[in-house]
Amino acid sequence: MDKPRLIERGFPLKQASLDSVHEKNVRHGHISTLHIWPARRPLAACRAALIATLLPDPGDPEERRKLIERIGGRVVPKIEKKKVAGKPVEVEREETLGGILHWGRESSPDLQFFRDEIRKAYGGRAPRVLDPFAGGGAIPLEAMRLGCEVTAIDISPVAWFILKCTLEYPQKLAGQERPLPDFALRDREFMEAFLKAQGLKGAALRTQLERMGLGAEADEQNPHPRVTALAEDGKSRDACPLPQQNAGEGNEKGAATGSAGAPRQGTLAIGGDAGLFEADLAWHVRAWGRWVLSRARADLERFYPTIDGKPTVAYLWARTVKCKNCRATIPLLKTKWLCKKDNKRVLLKVEPAVSPTLAPSSPPRPLAGEDPSFHPRPLGGEDQGAALSGAQAEPKGEGVGVA
Repeated sequence: MDKPRLIERGFPLKQASLDSVHEKNVRHGHISTLHIWPARRPLAACRAALIATLLPDPGDPEERRKLIERIGGRVVPKIEKKKVAGKPVEVEREETLGGILHWGRESSPDLQFFRDEIRKAYGGRAPRVLDPFAGGGAIPLEAMRLGCEVTAIDISPVAWFILKCTLEYPQKLAGQERPLPDFALRDREFMEAFLKAQGLKGAALRTQLERMGLGAEADEQNPHPRVTALAEDGKSRDACPLPQQNAGEGNEKGAATGSAGAPRQGTLAIGGDAGLFEADLAWHVRAWGRWVLSRARADLERFYPTIDGKPTVAYLWARTVKCKNCRATIPLLKTKWLCKKDNKRVLLKVEPAVSPTLAPSSPPRPLAGEDPSFHPRPLGGEDQGAALSGAQAEPKGEGVGVA
């Protein structure tokens, strides 16, 4: 291609920026939920950059404007009602109308138009795209969406695995259904969601759960019996078979039976539908994700104790120094605020722990806007030189009142 590319003459910069900001708030279905990756690129910006790079500039300003609008759409104002300081106010912001960059429009008919135009620009074949520093896979994913032949490379083994799960496995396993693992068949919450997705509801759903031994009574006794069992012994799915039935009961209870009349594992279903427990890749990811989560909870529970009825959710890492006077360990923190929102403020305070070997110390000085009478109970034992404690604060006027 000897013509200038579209990106050299024009680009839907504002539209790509608006849709990239909106994309940061998307959780369901986005590749960012697969695994945390630093500096992940927005899909909207990558899609716009790839199209503008692969397509030639039409040469005519009016045709260029139409092509850019077809990529990014038009920017239109939108009025939203929000509460500011407890009062409803109208806030005007901008959003895109049309185009293929906004989340949810990546499957619009216009995308096929760009696929055809890209192939036409390369003599009827799909161009090859190489990303030698693929990272989280946003650029190669969008190149594949545009019909390109993609090669993604990254030296990090974490990035390599993310790329395999993002680019390769979905293509290889698309449209395939495989039997769910047995530990998933023993998880009532998972199976209820799965069967609802298959169209079962009401009495039919309850009947199927009871036939699987996942009735309401079993759920109360052990909400996740199979997930817990597999997390403890780590055995394969063959070690957790479905409950066996007598040969004469198979047809009465709607179980798919083998040649000897015994039910095959993973095929128990209403009306003998052996494919009821076969699921696509998405459901297998959900099932194994729950298994990993159950093992992680069991292994890490001791590191996140429940204190005063509230679970520990995170740790603060900080370098420390020792006080030259009292020899207390002082954390070096940039800020003591854990949360500083209009309706919720949480302040972290450092206080010297009471120790018979240390001389009494004066109470800590309050921060700017802090209530001097507030002294939270320090956490930790007496042998600690200093302790951290958090307390919620309520705003008072212009300053901050800690309660």
